[in-house]
Amino acid sequence: MVEFLQSSVGIIHKNHAESITLFIKESIDEEVKDTDTSKPCRRKRLTFCVEGNISVGKSTFLQRIANETIELRDLVEIVPEPVAKWQDIGPDHFNILDAFYAEPQRYAYTFQNYVFVTRVMQERESSSGIKPLRLMERSVFSDRMVFVRAVHEAKWMNEMEISIYDSWFDPVVSSLPGLVPDGFIYLRASPDTCHKRMMVRKRSEEGGVSLDYLQGLHEKHESWLLPSKGQGSGLLSVSQLPIHMEGSLHPEIRDRVFFLEGDHMHSSIQKVPALILDCENDIDFNKDIEAKRQH
Repeated sequence: MVEFLQSSVGIIHKNHAESITLFIKESIDEEVKDTDTSKPCRRKRLTFCVEGNISVGKSTFLQRIANETIELRDLVEIVPEPVAKWQDIGPDHFNILDAFYAEPQRYAYTFQNYVFVTRVMQERESSSGIKPLRLMERSVFSDRMVFVRAVHEAKWMNEMEISIYDSWFDPVVSSLPGLVPDGFIYLRASPDTCHKRMMVRKRSEEGGVSLDYLQGLHEKHESWLLPSKGQGSGLLSVSQLPIHMEGSLHPEIRDRVFFLEGDHMHSSIQKVPALILDCENDIDFNKDIEAKRQH
């Protein structure tokens, strides 16, 4: 190889040719090592995105259930929503979350644009973790399927702005497969319950969020994550489970797992499963250990 590089490629100095040859040899050795089927392969790391309305209890679920449960602590990496990044931007410490709630028509596109950027940054920062399960608070898909739809319908984002958003959303998501989760966990509660919890936590930026706004977000979560919602009885019809999964789901969650499908669904999350958890009741997980175990 050294002789070939010098005579045919034009690498004059022998030490340069030797360095290139060594690099090629090490690269090939590494590839052969990675494809060696005699060695056990590393299991794929799973990513679940925890979805739900404002104040439904996502932070409580992530902290009380996943982060403070001894059995899960070494298995689960928690990736909270990057709210702090939205509240403190640049040397002048701009709060784009506050600006959006104060003047939604002016800042809706700017805010949703920055939300997407921070989610991409967050995914890259957490992608090298070693724990087998990564739980991320919300996703770029809830941004598009719920919040961008909401601001567009409220006419806070005009047709040109939503067209610009979509023009880069699809190719970026397609080029970054780490943004596509292995499953969704939908924390489900009524808008009234979410509104009461929001009043209790009193995040300063959310002072102007109305019950009507939460109702709209709830309906968009439902149409996205429960496209086959039943009529009348309030029961939910489960999408047909793929044959290979029929026996793999625990009996306690089998009737709570849905598969996302439909023309309105982004192609990358078609058939991705979603687990639905009822979060209507207020539970003190520090005291109710049995409820915590069940969740």
